[in-house]
Amino acid sequence: CEELKQCKINDQGDATFHDVSVTPTSGPQDTTFEIDFSYTSKNGTGTGTFAFEIDAVDGLPLGGSNIVPYSPPGTYSGKITVTASVDPDCQPPNPCEQWLPGNYPVKMEICNGECGSKHPHSKIYSTATTNFTL
Repeated sequence: CEELKQCKINDQGDATFHDVSVTPTSGPQDTTFEIDFSYTSKNGTGTGTFAFEIDAVDGLPLGGSNIVPYSPPGTYSGKITVTASVDPDCQPPNPCEQWLPGNYPVKMEICNGECGSKHPHSKIYSTATTNFTL
């Protein structure tokens, strides 16, 4: 959207994660984990992306992303909710997350533009990690 001039650009933008936590830190299968985070920007942000990845024990990719609108300087917060339940509609041969016992690292990024992109105006502002255990 930046290249099409449909989104505001702030190449001097910044953001730094702080106060990242998971509640609860561990639980059995079917537990709902809340991953709370906050970040501060001194210069404001350009239109960008918040992305997260969960490194699942069984190796299936888990994660998602959301658009972060152009924002003025300030402190912002958010929450990711993950329920560690096997999808009841899962049918072979499609792989489904089994939520096996173990450690589940979570990586978060907040970016100007698209996280991981080589497009103009794209850069990673900050990364943070946390984890939960089944």
